[in-house]
Amino acid sequence: MEILAITLVAIGDDVSCNDAEIRKRIATSKRGKRTTQYIAYRDGSEIGFVALDDIAELGCLVLYELFVPASLRGSGLGAQLLDKVEAIARTEGYERVTLYPRPLEPGFPEERLIAWYRRHGYTTRSDSQTDLEKTI
Repeated sequence: MEILAITLVAIGDDVSCNDAEIRKRIATSKRGKRTTQYIAYRDGSEIGFVALDDIAELGCLVLYELFVPASLRGSGLGAQLLDKVEAIARTEGYERVTLYPRPLEPGFPEERLIAWYRRHGYTTRSDSQTDLEKTI
């Protein structure tokens, strides 16, 4: 089975979103001055949302949000999006990706989210009990 490439398109005035769940996530996502938000596409279809904070002085890329609509979960798209984020970090010259794992939906177990990131190589940061990071 061929895995189609995922493309991230930065959200700007000229980018629209057709998927209602992704639109809602974008609307509720907080955006700082260093945050870039992206709609993720695969084969022309919207498959997710990513928000990244570029904090060069920390030497890491911060994954602020990663979201896949409910109908697409469990298909490996989240892992593919995470791989894409890590590829961006490497391209930008970062040595680490860091994140604070918090569920984006009420009732989703935080422990399950943390376990998912750990399966993808993320460990607890030495300077934080709540943040995770991965050396890439």
